Amino acid sequence: MDNALNLKLKEFEKALSSLERALSKEKNDIIRDSAIKRFEYCFELGWKTSKLFLREKFGVDIFSPKECFRELRKNKLISDEETEFFLEMTNDRNQIIHTYNENFSDELYLKIAKKYYQLIAKLYKVLIT
Repeated sequence: MDNALNLKLKEFEKALSSLERALSKEKNDIIRDSAIKRFEYCFELGWKTSKLFLREKFGVDIFSPKECFRELRKNKLISDEETEFFLEMTNDRNQIIHTYNENFSDELYLKIAKKYYQLIAKLYKVLIT
């Protein structure tokens, strides 16, 4: 495995651990905002690590998160349903970094806690196997 990919995987693992710690705390505004920020960098590390993985394993160059998740599906690394969730996650990540809305922040926190964290953690496992 490429050294750059190994480094990204280690960063990704640390980011996941950081998000997990934030989600394990009792929710308040500060914890919510911290979890969202940690989600943002988990998302970034997830798709960028996947990009390196796809280049190394399949010789494919990827330029966007959505393209990356579609390529993972194409190579049977994630399911159709997971791909749809990753595309939804991408839209949510884009919305939260461009605008701040407290109601959306609350909704996003719940999505992170209920499905996005688990999905990103599964992506990590796919990339290390």
